[in-house]
Amino acid sequence: MIRLPDMVTVANALLGFTAILMAAIGELNNAAILILVAALADGLDGALARKIEPSVFGLNLDSLADLISFGAAPAVMGYFLIGSFSLAFILPAVYLMCGILRLARFNMSQFEEPGDDEFVGLPITAAGVCVALLVLIAVDSLLLIGAYMILSMLMVSRIRYPKVRNFKILAPVGIVVIIGIIFCYIIGLDAIFCFSWPLLIIIGGYLISPLIMGVYHVFR
Repeated sequence: MIRLPDMVTVANALLGFTAILMAAIGELNNAAILILVAALADGLDGALARKIEPSVFGLNLDSLADLISFGAAPAVMGYFLIGSFSLAFILPAVYLMCGILRLARFNMSQFEEPGDDEFVGLPITAAGVCVALLVLIAVDSLLLIGAYMILSMLMVSRIRYPKVRNFKILAPVGIVVIIGIIFCYIIGLDAIFCFSWPLLIIIGGYLISPLIMGVYHVFR
């Protein structure tokens, strides 16, 4: 039952688990970087799965891995980053709950609407990457609180997001992420701040892409 895409999916889950451990010992930058690497693994397993006939096993395995890497790991980071104890528990818990609901709805939609070119609600991978990048740029705790609230709502919303599957788009972004991570570890993690901003702009553009498309269709 286990094929090459599934092995990459398991690697995604292990990266997310390691990110949780890093967050627990206070290595939040390393935890955030591991989430970015997990996102690369998530994109790779999707690309491989499209080359091979998709399976129900692979679909459910992917959702379980995504829950660890982009649901639980960002939630644990939020617990350690948000100052107030009550908010430190509630907001990450809400984020995780919305991620679970988002993945459950996605799995159902694959049987009801196979082949759809859009996601209903923000993909949990995009939400997790956004949290990781905000951590890497050392955003203020109040902004982080707002980000968790907005990302949680977007994941369970009915807003439709495009599925980005174009290899000509994904490959350059993946290469930039890999080179940036290697470069930052060579010269020091302080350089991650400059590396994270371009990626945050890209993911921010994706977050508001439904609004941009709506305006485009109105004025077209």
